Amino acid sequence: MLIMESIAKIRRRHLVHGESVSTIARDLNLSRNTVRKYIHCQVEVFYKREYQPCPQLGNYQSILEKWLETEYLLPKFQRRTAQRLFEGLQAEGYRGAYDTAFNAL
Repeated sequence: MLIMESIAKIRRRHLVHGESVSTIARDLNLSRNTVRKYIHCQVEVFYKREYQPCPQLGNYQSILEKWLETEYLLPKFQRRTAQRLFEGLQAEGYRGAYDTAFNAL
């Protein structure tokens, strides 16, 4: 996915400096169709995933959210670390990775 600076660079190189689509595509290692799309777009291109699937976490997500709500009410020094929460999930039967559990929230 291209970031906004790259799109601006493509448009500047074509519209201001007059470079061809093929030259820009070759220099930036993009397809000519991609370069054309960003040259002709009028609206800012934005992508946001609407739904984040959590197949590994699945049934354990509600448990984890309940724990986090409880932990939030405790003083900071009494709260469990993310590693301890992960170990608690494993004790409940969770078999996924640490990253899967804590990047989903």
